[in-house]
Amino acid sequence: MSSPALTPEHILQTGTAFWASKTLLSAVEMEVFTELAKHPEDLDTLTGRLGLHPRSSRDFLDTLVALGFLERQDGVYSNTQETDLFLDKRKPSYIGGMLEMANQRLYPHWNNLTRALRTGQPQGEGGPGDETFASLYADPKRLKGF
Repeated sequence: MSSPALTPEHILQTGTAFWASKTLLSAVEMEVFTELAKHPEDLDTLTGRLGLHPRSSRDFLDTLVALGFLERQDGVYSNTQETDLFLDKRKPSYIGGMLEMANQRLYPHWNNLTRALRTGQPQGEGGPGDETFASLYADPKRLKGF
């Protein structure tokens, strides 16, 4: 019995997983789902409403379609049932606050993982040696975001 052929698929999917993650985080940051919860829109209208550059808007929105976060029918974009329920800021079921915090506070620090692993130094918001919670509680704006 032969073993299945080895492929790099799992390695590449994991190594580039941040592409999908950052696309979703940016969409939450720009309130794409909250805007589309008002009503579906075509590319040009949505590009203007979100303040997107025309060069990247189609690729960005179509990536959200490919990832299953938006639907597109006859050139009109709309939320999926899931994103409509959980990523519309106006609904009590909104969970995007966690994603907003991940985008603003956590995502940048993961870029320092290799440094932290090599040096053993914390890579918090204030840099190596930062007491994250002390500095967090000292700043009301950052604390609110937390």
